[in-house]
Amino acid sequence: MGDGVRRRRRRKNVEKKAVPLTKIEDVPDELLELVFIRLTSPPDIIRAACTCRCWRRVIRGSSVSYVVGHYQVDERLHGRLPPGLNPVFIPSPSPSPWVDIIAARNLGLDFLPRQFGDFIWELTDVRGGLLLLLDSKHGSALVICDPLARRYRMIPRSAWFHRREFMGAFLLDGEDASASISLSNFGVTCAVCSVGVGLGIARACMFSSITNRWTSGGAPGCIVRGLRGYIRFGGCSDDGSTAYWTDGGVGILIALDKEAGELSSSVMSDKVEFDALRDKRHEPEYAYELTWPPMMRACSS
Repeated sequence: MGDGVRRRRRRKNVEKKAVPLTKIEDVPDELLELVFIRLTSPPDIIRAACTCRCWRRVIRGSSVSYVVGHYQVDERLHGRLPPGLNPVFIPSPSPSPWVDIIAARNLGLDFLPRQFGDFIWELTDVRGGLLLLLDSKHGSALVICDPLARRYRMIPRSAWFHRREFMGAFLLDGEDASASISLSNFGVTCAVCSVGVGLGIARACMFSSITNRWTSGGAPGCIVRGLRGYIRFGGCSDDGSTAYWTDGGVGILIALDKEAGELSSSVMSDKVEFDALRDKRHEPEYAYELTWPPMMRACSS
């Protein structure tokens, strides 16, 4: 009798010490993300996103991105702007399942407004699945568009564009840091210049989608003395934060801090380094990158 009581007590103690079953909510986000990024079927991703709020939040917040193609452009031999004429979308040869989905969509830019019956938009930058385009022939108009949704937003002209030539226009993330870049949350930094005999004045200005207004950069203007020949786009820094232009004559380098909207100029003493930058040829394509496939925008909102 005593042995039976002791055995029952031991069983009760074991049951009390048993570890409770782990719930799905207890799985760390990092492990869930490792599972989700290995799913190769778009329907599986959609089903996972619709399972619960926790999974939807993890999928929506994933940092995984896919280059689904490139917008190839006609390269210019000379000019202040980055080369960007006649952009045409070319799907990526990558075996990613998202490429097949994107390739089946029409990512042409025929939905953009046409000026005087002609398509004259020039591609100047790509960021977060959005395109920034410029019409420099008819009043320096700017437009930002989402080719996947076939939607666009015209950006109002700035008074600083008047009688100045564009050097470049670049897309930035929006002021709302809690949201990704979109047609309602983005920024633009532009560099324009006026050139006289041996003298140029470059200015940076910045646009905010929140205020729908342009503001001047950190300095009233950058005076560039001794200009001769073309001001030519020289590329961007490795991290993309700075853009460069060169003068064809005396080794002048103009730099734009995109985030701060500040321009500066200097004379490069190293002729070999300057010539390499001046003669640099740019790849005539812009990578079109998406964080998640298009159907996830609806599932994760």
